[in-house]
Amino acid sequence: MCGLVAVLDAHGDGRSHTASVQRACDAIAHRGPDDSGAFFDGPVALGFRRLSILDLSPAGHQPMTSQDGTWTLVFNGEIYNFLELRRGLVDAGVQLRSDSDTEVLLELLAREGPQCLSRCNGMWALAAWHAPTQALYLARDPWGIKTLYIAEHKGSIVCCSEIKGLRAAGCDLGGIDALEARQFLEHHELDTGERTFFRGVRRLQPGVVERHRVGHPVERSRSGDGAAPLPPGLGPGASADAWTEAFRGAFLDAVKLRMRADVDAGTSLSGGLDSTAIACATARFLQAERASNCRHAFTVHAPEFDESRYIEPVVRQTGARWHVTTGDAATLREAFPGFRRAHDQPVHTLTALAGYLVMGLAARAGVKVLLNGQGSDELLAGYPSSELPWLRSLSRQRGAAEAWEQASALRGSRSAGLRMVAQAAAGQVLRALPSAVELAVRGGSWQTRRRASPLWSPHGPLAAALPAQLPDSLDLHRHLLDNEHRSPLPTYLRIEDINSSAFSIEARLPFLDPHVVAIARAAPADILRRGPWNKALLRQILPGLVPDIVWQRREKMGFPVPAAAWLRGPLRQPFEAVLADDRIAARGWYDVTQLRRARDAFLAETAGGLPPMLHRVFLLELWAQDHLD
Repeated sequence: MCGLVAVLDAHGDGRSHTASVQRACDAIAHRGPDDSGAFFDGPVALGFRRLSILDLSPAGHQPMTSQDGTWTLVFNGEIYNFLELRRGLVDAGVQLRSDSDTEVLLELLAREGPQCLSRCNGMWALAAWHAPTQALYLARDPWGIKTLYIAEHKGSIVCCSEIKGLRAAGCDLGGIDALEARQFLEHHELDTGERTFFRGVRRLQPGVVERHRVGHPVERSRSGDGAAPLPPGLGPGASADAWTEAFRGAFLDAVKLRMRADVDAGTSLSGGLDSTAIACATARFLQAERASNCRHAFTVHAPEFDESRYIEPVVRQTGARWHVTTGDAATLREAFPGFRRAHDQPVHTLTALAGYLVMGLAARAGVKVLLNGQGSDELLAGYPSSELPWLRSLSRQRGAAEAWEQASALRGSRSAGLRMVAQAAAGQVLRALPSAVELAVRGGSWQTRRRASPLWSPHGPLAAALPAQLPDSLDLHRHLLDNEHRSPLPTYLRIEDINSSAFSIEARLPFLDPHVVAIARAAPADILRRGPWNKALLRQILPGLVPDIVWQRREKMGFPVPAAAWLRGPLRQPFEAVLADDRIAARGWYDVTQLRRARDAFLAETAGGLPPMLHRVFLLELWAQDHLD
C-alpha cells in the first residue's frame, strides 16, 4: 500500500506544482509512512509516499527511474510474480539494483512498454513518465484493486490515489454528482463506472491504460481482463474432478504468491469459507520463497453474529495468534471519527466500519500485509441473487428436470423447487421482452420506486433521470460478470483499499488471482453451484484443508454488523446529529418531514429494524456534511 500523485502541467512547467504535490502527498501520508519522494521533468511532476513491503532498504525508493533513463515510475501495489519476471530480466543481462518488485516492473516498462502489464500477476495503480515522448501513462490493474482518481486544475491533469489528495493539491472537485447520489439511494449501488460523487473527479477504470501528452487528446488501451489462459484440459466436457484439481492448484498458488513480503502478514478470519480457506492455506507455505510470517488472524466479534464456533477450530489447526475486537461502545465511538475522515466517498453500509476495525486491530499487532477473501462470492456464485441465474443456466445445460432436482435440494421440497424453477423461467421470458414492455409488466420504473420511499424531495437537485434497472442477468455467468465489474465488487474493493490504507496496511486478495479467475469464469453452472451448496467449486477443495465444521456449513452469514443496535446505542449521537443538522433542509435533497419521522420511529423502536432507505440517507448525508460542505 502506497500513495501517488502525478501532474501533467498544461504549460510545460511541472516544477510550478512543487508545493501542491507536497500538499497532496501530505494528505495521503497514511498510505505510505515509510518514505517519500518527488520527481520533476518538463511538464510532469510526480510525488510518492512509500509503505515498505518488499526490499525495505533505500534501494526501493520512489519515484524510481529506469537504468536507461527513459522511464520514471510511481507505483502503488504489488507484482506478486516479480521473482519469476526478475529471473527473465537477469537472464537477459539486466543488472538490477534492488530486490523490489517496483524495479522489475520499471525495467519491463523500459523494454516492452505498458503492454508488459499483461504479464503481471498483481494489483497496481501507477503513473509512469516516458521522457523521450513526453508522455504520462496512468494505469490500474484489471480489477481496480488500487484506486486512482483524476481531476483538472487550471487546465493541468492531476491524479492521486485518494480524492483528498486532489483537494489538497488545489483541484476544484465540483459539487455532488446527482446521478451517483440517486443511483445509491434508489438502487444501493456505488462505483458502477468512472463517475464519482464529485462532478469534477473521475476514477480511472480498471484495466485501462491512459496516455496523456500536453496538447494531445487522451489515448486509451486495455491491459487485460483479469483472467489468465485456461489450463489445458479444461473446457466443455471436462470432468468435475478436473475442474476441482485445477482450481485447487490455482488457489493454493495464489495464496503462496500473496505471502511474498519482507514484513509480517496476517489474515482476516470471519468463520466463513473464504477467510478460513486463506488462513489454512497460509499455514502450508510459511517456508516458501520470500514468504512472510503469516501467523496472525483478525476478527470483529459482534455478540449478535457469533461465529466463534467456526473460528476456534481454525485457530487450533493453524496455530495462528487470534486477535479479536468486539466492537464495543467505547471502540466504536473512538473509531468513528477516523472512519468518517478516511472515506471521501459514501460507504454502502456500516459493515464498512467493521472492516475499518479489523484493519486497526492488525495495525496495532504490527502487521503490514493482510490477506482477505474479497471476490470469492462474485466469482463463485456465493450470493443468493445467483440462484435464479444458476437455474436458468442449468436448465439449458442439463435440462429442466435436472434444474428441478437441484432447486428441490436447495429449497428442501419438490414443490418449492418447482416454484423456484418457474420463477427462473418467468424471469427468462421477461428478459426476452423489450425493456419498455418488461418494465410495464413489472410496474417498476424508478419513479414508482421513488414514490414508495419518499425520504427525499422529488423536485430537488437529486431528481435526475436514472436508467431503468432491469432484473438480474439472464444466465449465471452474465450475472457473475455483472457482480464483478459493476456491482457490488468495485465498491467492496474501494472500501477495502481505504480501510487498509488508513492504517498503513496492504490488503491482498488471492481470489482475484488471474489463474483462479480463469477457472471460475469458465466452470459450468453445475460446477459452481450444486443443490444446497453455494460456491461448490471452492467447497470441493476444502476437505482436508479446513475443519469440517466450516466447509459443511450451509448458511451464509456474510460479514454482518448490528447496524440498528449501533445507531440506537454507541453511534446514536452522530446519527441524530447528522439527521438533525440544518444543512439537510437547506440542501433541498430530502422530504425532511418524512425523513425525520422515519428517524424518530426507528429510534423509538416502533419501526422494527433499520429501514434500508434511512440507512442510505444517513450514510449519504454523513459523507456530504464531512466532505462536500
